[in-house]
Amino acid sequence: MKNKHIIGVLLVTLFLISFGNTAVEPVAVVIKARGKVFLVHAKGGRKKGRPVKRGQRILPGQSIFTKAKSFAIVRFIDNGGVVRIQSNSLCRFDGKRVKRNLAKNIYLEVGTVFSKIFKNKGGFRVSTPTSVASVKGTAFWTKQKFKGPTYYFGEEGVVEISNASGVALLKAGMTGYVLSPNSKPIVRKTRKGEKPVLESEDQSLDEFDLEFEDANGNTKSLKFKIRKNKK
Repeated sequence: MKNKHIIGVLLVTLFLISFGNTAVEPVAVVIKARGKVFLVHAKGGRKKGRPVKRGQRILPGQSIFTKAKSFAIVRFIDNGGVVRIQSNSLCRFDGKRVKRNLAKNIYLEVGTVFSKIFKNKGGFRVSTPTSVASVKGTAFWTKQKFKGPTYYFGEEGVVEISNASGVALLKAGMTGYVLSPNSKPIVRKTRKGEKPVLESEDQSLDEFDLEFEDANGNTKSLKFKIRKNKK
């Protein structure tokens, strides 16, 4: 009887350990939210979202939905980069641990996002209905029209835009566009006034501190600033 009791305790302990290991880890956290910003569950619709505040953690498969005159800034949990989601946008977050790094992916269903990704922090992709943008460390805009084309605007570094029809490299000062999933990505020089500008409730500078680890595992602090462009 004593042996059976010990075996029973061990089985329960193993079950609890296994259950604990199945807990889903967040992939990102909201560090700023203005206006009407909502967290949408993987199986829910836009109407089922709940209001988001600073500090809200985002699990794999969850989305951020912003209404008019609203925006959110989201930091990946590995400090590998930040994404600013503009108004009238729906963006889903996903991520998978690869050793010590997080392979990051966001799916932009509609709207506009600005991505700033740091080097040596795992891969990052922006997926849309027409194509995929892959980067290691760079800054760029992604704009997805509702049931329409995708536009990319390079700010820093190089972005690889791809789909089943082809591949194109986007550099700073260039615009990339993909008309449909069956259209080859095309890049050209950015035209005056076509690149998105940062939206805010006021004209002030967005500024926040971000801690991250460099390639040697040392923790550093970066003051991140985004200034609204003058029209």
